[in-house]
Amino acid sequence: MGDRAGQSARAARRLREALERLGIVFIKVGQVVGVRTDTLPPPYAAELAKLQDAVRPVPIHVVKPFLEREYGRVLSEIFERFDPEPLATASIGQVHRARWRGREIVVKFLKPDTLALLDTDFELIRRLAGWLRRISRNAVWEDILTVVGRFEAGFREEADFTAERRHAARLRAMLAPFSGVVVPETIDELCTPRVLALEFVEGCRISDADAVRRIIRKPQRLLDRLVHLYAYMILCEGYYHADPHPGNFLVLPDGRLALLDFGMVQTIEASTRETLARLVQAAARGRLDEVTDGFYRLGLVAPETPRAQARAAIAQIGEISVLQSNTKNRIAAVGQAVERSQVRFLLPEDLAYPFRLIQMLEGVASYYQPGWNVIADGGGGLQAALEDWLGRASRSPVAARPPAARPLSAVNGARPTGSPVRRLFQALQEALAPIAERLDQAAPESGGAPKAEPLMSEAASEEAASDDEAEAAIAVGRR
Repeated sequence: MGDRAGQSARAARRLREALERLGIVFIKVGQVVGVRTDTLPPPYAAELAKLQDAVRPVPIHVVKPFLEREYGRVLSEIFERFDPEPLATASIGQVHRARWRGREIVVKFLKPDTLALLDTDFELIRRLAGWLRRISRNAVWEDILTVVGRFEAGFREEADFTAERRHAARLRAMLAPFSGVVVPETIDELCTPRVLALEFVEGCRISDADAVRRIIRKPQRLLDRLVHLYAYMILCEGYYHADPHPGNFLVLPDGRLALLDFGMVQTIEASTRETLARLVQAAARGRLDEVTDGFYRLGLVAPETPRAQARAAIAQIGEISVLQSNTKNRIAAVGQAVERSQVRFLLPEDLAYPFRLIQMLEGVASYYQPGWNVIADGGGGLQAALEDWLGRASRSPVAARPPAARPLSAVNGARPTGSPVRRLFQALQEALAPIAERLDQAAPESGGAPKAEPLMSEAASEEAASDDEAEAAIAVGRR
């Protein structure tokens, strides 16, 4: 047993080192994969977690002359103290702690050769995807090339520290109403296109579940806050922090959540945001036809797909998402359902980052609740964000303190009859009904209110009702 554990640890270390050698894009892939501690063997999760902020550092004998060239002065003339050991090292930047005019700050700089490495990495990826498109003649490679273009643009903006400085300032102002969220202040006098200086904030990493539990006794409140925060940024502002891996969150001693690293920030059009919000509303009310409409409007389903076929596939995916609490099994079951349905699901360019973001947030939550997913467990935060969006839809100002999220599990005190999926959606409908009614009133009048419809057929409902394992998943796993 010991030999096998040692072999796994060595293999995981070699994988992490190989990703570091391969460069920026592969480090990012490792960060995204490494977030899923609920799907990875422990040795791999531990090694890939190092890619979040413990990549091989640039040595101080390289850092010092680089910064002195940027500032045109020796470091000792600028800083009262500059720590030679980095506080964090990631794919693009490296961070050192320093003291400046009596203030504790951090100095982040762009690692050498970053832009040249990005050119090489993305040229190779485009060539590989183009070659695979030609030999497989599968339209999916065209979609992948489109998404790759979006991610390349995001990487290049992340390498522009002038843009990151603007993002940090805008997010700090935008999120000021969230009393439980901290965005560090930029030190503009020390910023250049390749150097970013920010105030230092001290806290524990969100992945340190034991330390966080000593600060926040009910971690579900922290997870609700994360979902609320990101759903608010996407739905209400259309401007969001797009790199939520665990290394970019700190929990402060007073329980507030600090966001770090603002190089990867994305925008989303108002029309797409409204469609997303309406889709969430429809799902909460069990209106499968409206959910299907939303998939077509967002471009998540190929337009030539027969509607009945898409509708059935969406219903089945929804059932899997709420019934299956094991992440590995859920991912596998969804993949199999999509393959059986023969529906061509798409990932539009402007939704590439939101879908990646959901996957990463689920990974962060898995440190506290393995198998956590946005659909089954993030309802409290989604509810709060819908309240905020409703305020925007009705042109009322957002409250100084966003509304407290009511955990959806609270409405499950009495066990209603029927299948597990039906019970869950009944609970969702009861919890969100007041918001949904107000959303209906705020929406432009149409030819008539659509009829509410459950997200599963009567036959599927009766079949699920006899499934004891599914019963336990809802009655026990989701409370």
